[in-house]
Amino acid sequence: MKLRGFIGVVAVCILVLVGWTITGHRAWAEELRLAVETPPAGTAEAFKLGKAFGLPAADTAQVVKLDKDFVLPPADNALPVYDAYTLQQRRERGLPLTYYRGTEREYYYGDHVVYLTFDDGPNKENTQKILDILKSEDVRATFFLVGKNVENNPQTVKRIYQEGHAIGLHSYSHDYAKLYASAQAYTDEMEKTEQRIYQILHVRPIISRAPGGTAGHFTAAHWQAVRDLGYIEVGWNALNGDADGSGKTSSQELENIRSQLEKRPYLNTHLVILMHDSAGHGATVNSLPDVIHLLKEKGYTFRVVTPAIPPSW
Repeated sequence: MKLRGFIGVVAVCILVLVGWTITGHRAWAEELRLAVETPPAGTAEAFKLGKAFGLPAADTAQVVKLDKDFVLPPADNALPVYDAYTLQQRRERGLPLTYYRGTEREYYYGDHVVYLTFDDGPNKENTQKILDILKSEDVRATFFLVGKNVENNPQTVKRIYQEGHAIGLHSYSHDYAKLYASAQAYTDEMEKTEQRIYQILHVRPIISRAPGGTAGHFTAAHWQAVRDLGYIEVGWNALNGDADGSGKTSSQELENIRSQLEKRPYLNTHLVILMHDSAGHGATVNSLPDVIHLLKEKGYTFRVVTPAIPPSW
């Protein structure tokens, strides 16, 4: 009887220990999940841990969120980067408004690296189709969004974010006369757009792209204003030609990119392709699978735009 009693006590202890271990593991897993969703300042380590322990993608934000100190992640970080605070919140709390510390950003140069970028969206029809293609091809891209279109398509904005693509700012109005009236007008539109995005995602983009590009639009004051507010201006060095007014077919857009790859092999360290996902760009949607296949055949790795992207030229 004593032996049976001893065995019973041991069995109970084992069950308690197992239960404590399972409970502890679940608590630890939940703690890790929360850490993944809110990563340490400016790093992607929490996300690497999340992947290593098999946490489902749906439970992770798959982004790097910058904390109050505005410290950028390492250059080799491949995840989209956002600020956890709005500019207004940073001003109210006396936090840094920019990453700039008197030295230039660290750049990432790879071997056959390509950034697919789409301007002027989101568009309910074309952006959704592009997202379907990217998902099918297991490719991530970057979308530079117009504020007024963000207001009309919040669910599309959420999908872009949740599926691991990067989001950048592309003004609020896309009206050149308003946007480029002054450096203040430019940053006001970017800030208005980031506020709209923050209302949807609770993060704000810090990468931006000037409609029509900076050449002929930016003055020294524009560049200074952009840097003072922590925006990282992103250009391009290749394009499919879908906005040149010639009405290119999908095959012509593909050949346009093929030709540029052949003529500019020196750009393979950071090939940035400009395309558009707004209304009227069905040819871009139709050509995208072939563009992706062409780039894969040539050995390119697809990345989203991060703060470490080098100057386009």
